Amino acid sequence: MAQMMKSLTAALFSLVFAASLLASTLPGVHVELLGGTAGFASSIAADSHGNIYYTSQDGGIFRFDLTTKQSMPIAHVDTMLTGDSGLLGMAMLDDRTAVVHYTIPGQAEDVVSKIDVTTGEETVLHRFVDDSSWPGRMTAAEHHGGNPSIAADGTIFVGLGDFGGGLIASLPDWSGGKVWRIYPDGHAEQFARGLRNPFDMWFDAEHQRLFIPDNGAAADDEINIITMGSYCGWPFTAGKGPVVDGGTSPLYVFPRIVAPTGVIHLSGHNRLLNRGCLIGAFVTKAIYWVPDLDMRPLPDPTPVIQGETSFVIDVAESADGEIYFTTGNAIYHLAITAPRLRPVRAGG
Repeated sequence: MAQMMKSLTAALFSLVFAASLLASTLPGVHVELLGGTAGFASSIAADSHGNIYYTSQDGGIFRFDLTTKQSMPIAHVDTMLTGDSGLLGMAMLDDRTAVVHYTIPGQAEDVVSKIDVTTGEETVLHRFVDDSSWPGRMTAAEHHGGNPSIAADGTIFVGLGDFGGGLIASLPDWSGGKVWRIYPDGHAEQFARGLRNPFDMWFDAEHQRLFIPDNGAAADDEINIITMGSYCGWPFTAGKGPVVDGGTSPLYVFPRIVAPTGVIHLSGHNRLLNRGCLIGAFVTKAIYWVPDLDMRPLPDPTPVIQGETSFVIDVAESADGEIYFTTGNAIYHLAITAPRLRPVRAGG
């Protein structure tokens, strides 16, 4: 009896996932507009008390009050909004400390800093020199990556795009086109290379692997699972192209352009979206759900929402499982109306 109930539950999930591919919103989900943002929001994050924070690309860091729906400025970093540059993302290290990634004016450096969300004080952790052949020279404003991501041990992962330069992604001596691991003392270690413009990621400490989408050129948006030392092949290959010598193939290639943005690993506290990862998408204005990272081949990610709002920039989950996202000019809540499925107990 218990096994039959488990099979029926699995079949129900399969039907829901299949139906959602044809719908704009996953059954049991609806979108709530909470309020506008101050400036173009480049990321969103939540602390353990449910406080919501976001960054604006022109350098502002704000707390968003869920009661008044107002934005309160906390701090500002020295940057300039140009193309894919500026204040590109944040993550919460703890309830008092945010970690941010931004470019300095002129894009000669990408900076990762800690921000005290109570006082606004900034502590620089690491400065990446963007042009290794001529330190201090300006680089292009394109493809500087996005959110830092904080692992369970407190180390920080951040992806830097190829600055529009393509080839530098493959060259170990350049900072661009790489994923970097930054330790608490500010030391940075190159984790992977050969990426075009990764916006966000999640580190699976148990398996020592990184779940990371990457933006393709005309197409070839990817989902990758990589480990220390991986070479993802850009600019010599992308998507379903031939694997380069020593390279790692993507886990999944989107069949159309989606432009993946923010990533969160689900905590299990949301009654519907309770496992796997969510990925925001700019072009398709969607949030995709990858419930099982270990299924091979990886099934098509399920659209939770698609075309319900403007482009999706980033996604966050609070400690109680509530999911929020930003479209650049507004903050939204992803409300769950579906009942929680009760676990099946052995013997009945």
